Amino acid sequence: MPELRQLRILVTVADELNFTRAAAKLFMTQQAVSKAIRQVEHELGAELVERTTHAVRLTAAGKSLVHDARQILLLVAAAVDRVHEIGSGRAGTVQVGFSPALGPGERDAVVNALRAGASGLTVALNELRPEKALAALQSREIDLAVVRIAPDSTALDSAGLPPTPARLYVPVGHRLAARTTPVPPAELDGERLLVWSPPGTPLTDLIIDHLAMAGATVQPHLSLTMGMASAVNDLPGLDAIAIAPEGWHRPGRTVELHLAEGILLPLVVVWPAGASTTIVDRLREAFDDHRSG
Repeated sequence: MPELRQLRILVTVADELNFTRAAAKLFMTQQAVSKAIRQVEHELGAELVERTTHAVRLTAAGKSLVHDARQILLLVAAAVDRVHEIGSGRAGTVQVGFSPALGPGERDAVVNALRAGASGLTVALNELRPEKALAALQSREIDLAVVRIAPDSTALDSAGLPPTPARLYVPVGHRLAARTTPVPPAELDGERLLVWSPPGTPLTDLIIDHLAMAGATVQPHLSLTMGMASAVNDLPGLDAIAIAPEGWHRPGRTVELHLAEGILLPLVVVWPAGASTTIVDRLREAFDDHRSG
C-alpha cells in the first residue's frame, strides 16, 4: 500500500513531468524520487510512469492513481487543518457550564468571546448549580464552567474573569421604584433581600457585607426558586428586593435600578485540572481585551 509520502512524490512527478524538477520541488535527490516511484510500481504491480531519454509520461494506471492520490492528499490536508482548528478551540463543540447566578449579558459575553474568530465553533450552554458543575467537570461532561465562586477542589483549576456590575431590582410600586438616579446602598436599610444561597456562603456574604459597610442592614430571604432570573420575578409577592446581574428586569413586575456605590459580582472560569487551557486562554484574552477596550 503506497504511503502518503510516496503519493506526494508521484503527484509532483505528474505535475512536473520531469524528475529533475520534481526532485528540486520536493527537496530530494533525483535518485530518491526515481526509487520512490519504482517502489510504488513494484508494490502495485503496474507501471505508472513511462521514462524515455526525452520525456516522462504517465501510463493509464499512473493517471488513475494520480487522480485518486490528489483527492486523498486534499482529504488528509483538510483533516489536519480541522484537527488544528479543534485543538486551538476554533472548531468543533465546546460544552460550557454556567451558574444560574449569571445574567443574560454575561452568558452572551461568554459565547461571543469563544466564537470570536471561530465561525466553525459550536458553543453548547448547560445551566448547572455549582455542585453539579463540579461533578460535570470531573467527568468531562463539560469542558469548562463560568461561575461566581470557584469550587474548592484540587481536581479543578480556575482563573478570575473581570467582575461584572450588579443591579438593584425592586417590585413595581416599591418606594424606590420611581427613582431616576442611582440608589445609595444606605437607603436599603431594613429591606428584605432575596438571596439564592444562605448567609455564610461566599456570594451572599459578599453582598450583605457590602451593604453593611455602607450602613444598610438587610433581612436575607432565601429564594425557593433555583434560577435567579425566575426568582427576581417573585419579588412583588415576597415584598423583597434583589441585587443581581443586569438584564433581568420584568416589565410590569420589577424595576431595575443602578446602585450609587456599585457592587461588582465575581466571575470565574473553572476547568478540569491538567486539561488543555486553549479554550480557557481564548476566553480570558477576549474578556481582558473587552475590559481594556
